[in-house]
Amino acid sequence: MLAAVSCDRLWHPGGGGRRDGMDAHSGHIFHRDPDESSSRDSVLLTGIEYAVGYDWVRDTAHSSVSANLILFRGGTRLLRIPCGGSALWPAEPDCHRICGGHVYSFAVREGYTIVGEDGEETLRYPSEESIRGFAIEDGHILTLGQRLGGSGFSFRRDGRVMFKSDGGTVCGSLDQGIPASGALYCDNGHWYFTYREDGSIHLVEDNLERALPGMPLLDAKVHNGLLLLVYARKQAFGTYLYMSAGGYEMQLPPALHENVRSASFVCLGNQVRLVADVAGARYVWDAGSSRLMAVYRGEECELYPLPGMDAAVVTSGGRVVRIDPYGIPRWDCALVSGACAAVKGNTFMVALSGIDGSPGVLLRDSIKTLFDLNGPLTSLSIE
Repeated sequence: MLAAVSCDRLWHPGGGGRRDGMDAHSGHIFHRDPDESSSRDSVLLTGIEYAVGYDWVRDTAHSSVSANLILFRGGTRLLRIPCGGSALWPAEPDCHRICGGHVYSFAVREGYTIVGEDGEETLRYPSEESIRGFAIEDGHILTLGQRLGGSGFSFRRDGRVMFKSDGGTVCGSLDQGIPASGALYCDNGHWYFTYREDGSIHLVEDNLERALPGMPLLDAKVHNGLLLLVYARKQAFGTYLYMSAGGYEMQLPPALHENVRSASFVCLGNQVRLVADVAGARYVWDAGSSRLMAVYRGEECELYPLPGMDAAVVTSGGRVVRIDPYGIPRWDCALVSGACAAVKGNTFMVALSGIDGSPGVLLRDSIKTLFDLNGPLTSLSIE
């Protein structure tokens, strides 16, 4: 992320172009500025707004261009924070998140990591870190930061180090929808994260490392008090994936004869999925039944587990090609971050950025809300 926090996701897909006659809201109820005063919940979104005429899709120099970070409630603008260019706060999508009704921003300047609330600096500590996990607990700021330019990270509470590694790499980032706190997550009142060091997975509970079996793990997670593990074993006829839940081992079908690159758990409520990258194809299992649910070949998938049928945003080449349960979009759009989607009960909502001159769009059930800003929608939260 140049002089600020690193952003690994490609969010400027090439190609495309403006299509002035495109109907961006065909087949949906259209609301430009809904009144949410009577809603049972409030949908908050962030977006980056560039000057009129600036082509944010094609121009990769966006970090040096002045812009504004906008906080929306529904279609109403609540807050505008200068970002990019000479401003303190970066414009990258993983440099801000919504938490507790506020927008928090992250920046690195002259040896310090800085956290801001609604555009005002609230915390500064001496270390240049990319924020991979973030949460507010009883008014305290929790950060999980990967050291920029090398290995090592720190887990901090109000800037004070709670756990530190000089050689580890945090597993996960803020560029995901589940959990909203990124690589840091809470289960039964305890905070957890995993990191990789010397080829091994390590699990930290609060500020102490938790003992794990001495096997080559691909992921370890605690969910509803259960320790979940996934690992691969090479056998005579191929490589098999195994999952352990609370000590009970299951083999996951089918036999995988190619390279298992990674595997991780995605948990939401009572739903647990295991997603594995096997030679570039992504396999999704229901971890409770070990049933293979989907295979994505040549596509990326952001998964949001739900009872019955999972919600998912499937992309190819940076463009959204399918949204479950909303179908195939009728305009060129991008999901710039996994944090641009959220689940409330059984309702799945997703914020998409138009990359052909169309406005940003929030999909919620049969309602589509348009956002007139020249830039991407970057995160979403249901308060």
